Amino acid sequence: MFKTERSHKEFQSHLVFLLNTYYANDHFFRTVFLKASIIFKAFLTDLVPVRDILLPTYHPRGEKPWDPVCLFRSYWLMCQYGDGGSITRWVNRLKSEPFWAIISGFYPGNVPGVGTFYDFEDRLCDFDSGKRVERCTKMHKPLSKPKKKLKKNQKQPPKHQGVVQRLVDRILRDEDKPQPERADKYLQQIFKECFVLPSAERGLLGDTANLAVSGDGMVLATGASPMGTRDCDCRQNGIFNCSCPRRFSDPTANWGWDSYRGRYVYGYSNYTFTAADSPYDLPVYSVLNQAARHDSVSHTTALFGMINLYPEFNFGKDILDSAHDNYATYDLLDHWDIEAFIDLNQKNKGNFKYDPPVAVNEDGVPICKGGFLMANWGYISDSCRIKWRCPHVVLKNCNCPIFNCSDSDYGRTVYTKPAWDNRIFTTTPRGSRKWKNTMKKRTSSERRNSRVKTDYELENDNVRSKSRWLIRIIMRDAAIHANAWIKESALAPEDWITTWFNYRAA
Repeated sequence: MFKTERSHKEFQSHLVFLLNTYYANDHFFRTVFLKASIIFKAFLTDLVPVRDILLPTYHPRGEKPWDPVCLFRSYWLMCQYGDGGSITRWVNRLKSEPFWAIISGFYPGNVPGVGTFYDFEDRLCDFDSGKRVERCTKMHKPLSKPKKKLKKNQKQPPKHQGVVQRLVDRILRDEDKPQPERADKYLQQIFKECFVLPSAERGLLGDTANLAVSGDGMVLATGASPMGTRDCDCRQNGIFNCSCPRRFSDPTANWGWDSYRGRYVYGYSNYTFTAADSPYDLPVYSVLNQAARHDSVSHTTALFGMINLYPEFNFGKDILDSAHDNYATYDLLDHWDIEAFIDLNQKNKGNFKYDPPVAVNEDGVPICKGGFLMANWGYISDSCRIKWRCPHVVLKNCNCPIFNCSDSDYGRTVYTKPAWDNRIFTTTPRGSRKWKNTMKKRTSSERRNSRVKTDYELENDNVRSKSRWLIRIIMRDAAIHANAWIKESALAPEDWITTWFNYRAA
């Protein structure tokens, strides 16, 4: 069906033969030896599953299309070594430099055009459902930048109270029902089959029978303008700050708080799970949401998607920061038998308007300052705590000498935590050595975020679509896996390449 359908061994032979043919008379160190790690990476990475995964996106009739394996490999190399991730510049490079055409799997002088790569992006992932032009031309008012400034390293609070609980309730209710088809299903499947599972077979993820993962989000700026394109004549009439509807080249982006940079960013939020026991901080599952979405919300939906995508793995630990500290998350993890390692949110800790009770008796009942047992006022399921009220206000037979310890007619109120509180009384005791050692592994997701943003210069791509951002993020996650394979290889790339390249002729 495709122009070329090679196995991985045939691609390896193609790579060795053409590099020896085109570069036998060139300077060895300049053309091939200095690019040994790039060649070795392409040589090791088996991308043949891409063909079967993307086959449903191709029509069986018509002219034979380009092999999706070669297109994926070329796009993957562009995200690592292309100048700013521009498809136009990359295609010009494929045409002018035989090396990149060969390593992609093409023949020099016979490479796909720019439109072929854009069509390939839509096959990999399309959140617009083929209606990107309609969405970009639809008029709507610009989103105003939030005025409330948060502190550096302070997380943006959730927009809607109780949203995580509602999501968890929906997941627990519908988890056994058929799930709707995801727009990124082909992209996620390729990442799983070609990179995550091979890393698991090499033992680079840790124990997949009890896999520990760490989740964290990062905000990235899109290449689109938050102001949009005007179609009104307000500027000609002297009105420069109008709120008329406009066209936006990235209509799904919005404003979100970047806690690391300490400023608002117009773009998206990428949430990723990494293998916490991996020595290379290997990513396992990655999703993209609007920048305003809170990490706890992204975590809930991403965890559900990851568990459905990887039935081969048994997830044993989930290591998270204090942004995920809510009872709904603990309940969801308990339901799936995943041990929660979550930092407590220190907000309002120890903030008492009035003095706390004198003591708590052996039955767990608080004793007020007057020496009386406080009245039980029921269990609050939302916050998993028991409410106690002032006995002088509630009980008629109690005459407290210091009944005015509170200036409220409702009386003094305190709360206690039951012994079965899964947030406070975790399976691994909080503060223990095992707890602290496990929590140290949470930084694996932060190191992954730093590599994608800094080392692979993600934001330099300057694209304007949720689909294209996710594709380029996962391409970089795939590169992290391939680099780990090179480090685990018995041969260094420079030593390996001398075993087949005709360096004497060079």
